[in-house]
Amino acid sequence: MIGRFLALAGALSFAVFAQAQTRTAATVRGEVKGPDSASGDGVYGRFDGDVEVGLGLGAELDPGAERRFAARADLHYFAMAGAYFGYADALRTSDDPERSERRLALGVDLRPLFIPRWALDMQQGPAFVDLTLDSISLGMGVFWAEPGGGAFGDQRGFEASLGFGLPLTGSAGGPWLEARGGLRWPDESAREESLLALLTWRVFVLTPLAHN
Repeated sequence: MIGRFLALAGALSFAVFAQAQTRTAATVRGEVKGPDSASGDGVYGRFDGDVEVGLGLGAELDPGAERRFAARADLHYFAMAGAYFGYADALRTSDDPERSERRLALGVDLRPLFIPRWALDMQQGPAFVDLTLDSISLGMGVFWAEPGGGAFGDQRGFEASLGFGLPLTGSAGGPWLEARGGLRWPDESAREESLLALLTWRVFVLTPLAHN
């Protein structure tokens, strides 16, 4: 299922990219307005830099009502494809080997909607709706955990998550309220489910890659 989804997303992105290539640089510069007009150009500040950086803090909750402090950092190239780093800590010790006290995760994160919707002129506003739709993301990666009574790395496996965010200022940069539902498949135990809630701050950085 995941493989088919990625193949479909890749094919769609390639087709839209090919269509977008027919638009000249001069045309794009004429359509994307400056920072003072960002709320009406369908971009909402997402072209202020080629790399988007997000840092979020919040809480993670699993079906057993176990709460953990959570932090998540991510990088996205042109607000579409990138990587994430996650950390969760129960802030207390436990002897239950089925519960992880600490967990570290690393993976890739894909937002398939922004570039296709912008290239096809589907960014019609309002900004809150466009940004919320474009924030829908699929994350996939690996994790290492410290189970109760064990050592860090004794538990590890694969994880996948689906999330979205709400732009609190109607702009791509600044504060976001985000939520993610996650599934984990540890190597030697049953599947785990979790819900992540974060307050995230996002900024856009212009790197040398944008000049190549």
